[in-house]
Amino acid sequence: MRGAFIPALTVVPLILMSASESWPQSICRPTLAFTDAHYAPMKLPRLERTWTVAFTVDASRCATDTGSLSILCTVWKEDAPDIEYVETFQWVPDLNVISKEFWADEAVGAYKVKDIAPCPCSEPKQ
Repeated sequence: MRGAFIPALTVVPLILMSASESWPQSICRPTLAFTDAHYAPMKLPRLERTWTVAFTVDASRCATDTGSLSILCTVWKEDAPDIEYVETFQWVPDLNVISKEFWADEAVGAYKVKDIAPCPCSEPKQ
């Protein structure tokens, strides 16, 4: 028993030292703003329409130039209970556009950002 305890004591500091290298790195989040949301005209004969939402991303504080975000959507149905779901998308700096198909009896009642994945902060410019 004592023989296994000594090697464990030498391994634990090594694990902690390697894990602590990433601790000082600052965490940032990009800033997101919705700019436009609209429906395209109905597509016949399938009675579908495309909902498009556009948003901008300011990732100037991030060291990365892409990331993920989750959007919570509430979809209204004429003849069924409303549906809420979360969908994850990728963002890039500047303008982003997301499109989804909906049936004639569906409409997006609400949408909001649920989560934006953090990114490593960029180094301050000197």
